[in-house]
Amino acid sequence: MAERVRRPDPHVSVERDVLVRYLDAWTATVLRSPRGAAYVECGEFAADAFRVFGEFADRLDDHHLEAVLVGRPVPPGGAPAGLAVRTVADLRDVRVAGPMLAHLSGAWPPSLVRGKAHEILLSAEPGTDHRDRLRAAGLECVVAVDLVADDGTARLLVFATADSRHLATFKNELWAADEFAGIRYRDPRDTEGALVDISLTPQLLPLRRALLGELDRGSRTVAELQRFTLLETIYRAEDAVGALTAAVAAGQVTRQPEKGRLGSRTVLSAS
Repeated sequence: MAERVRRPDPHVSVERDVLVRYLDAWTATVLRSPRGAAYVECGEFAADAFRVFGEFADRLDDHHLEAVLVGRPVPPGGAPAGLAVRTVADLRDVRVAGPMLAHLSGAWPPSLVRGKAHEILLSAEPGTDHRDRLRAAGLECVVAVDLVADDGTARLLVFATADSRHLATFKNELWAADEFAGIRYRDPRDTEGALVDISLTPQLLPLRRALLGELDRGSRTVAELQRFTLLETIYRAEDAVGALTAAVAAGQVTRQPEKGRLGSRTVLSAS
């Protein structure tokens, strides 16, 4: 009997793609700083991370960049030259002084993420809102997104940082991920649980619902709604303008001034 070929888990494929994309941007940023930095990997993506770091091999010797592998050996092929590597048995053994990006799976100790220069990408079971715990640890900029496969199975992906600019960068990479992996996104806070195809120009109806809910609480400027979009939804700040334009055209929202493009100071109210 022919051996069945095991198909890759689509959740893992998208998670890997998103991590690699963001790790590339993060590495370029921390290598411009004299402080040094650490990447913590407690899953199965060490080899992928090493490939990213290898693209910066010409700069590693002049900076202290460290990879900490939790409960995993160094992958075959080893690390690129100039990258410091250490292994630890448990997340509680991780001690990092400078900037850190940690790829985590499941549970994590709050002590790990405390620090304004610390960021995490967490993979977990859907249904748990990690925002309060992360914000209590100082990571106030959080996005949580369900990765939903064609068969309905889902995996939660959470990114948290203290820097809203890094959150914006992460969201750009989130929507640039592989759209052919058989995964759609779902905002855990969307009351209708709508599934959205991965695209640089995503479907905005769930965002429109969220923005209308925010406007039910009172009038807001476009800038305030863009900030809300960045911090409270799976969408990018710039996506808010398209969703609000559609809401105005549908008569769901009034605006002041009544004419012209939607600028950052335009005031919107629920009709």
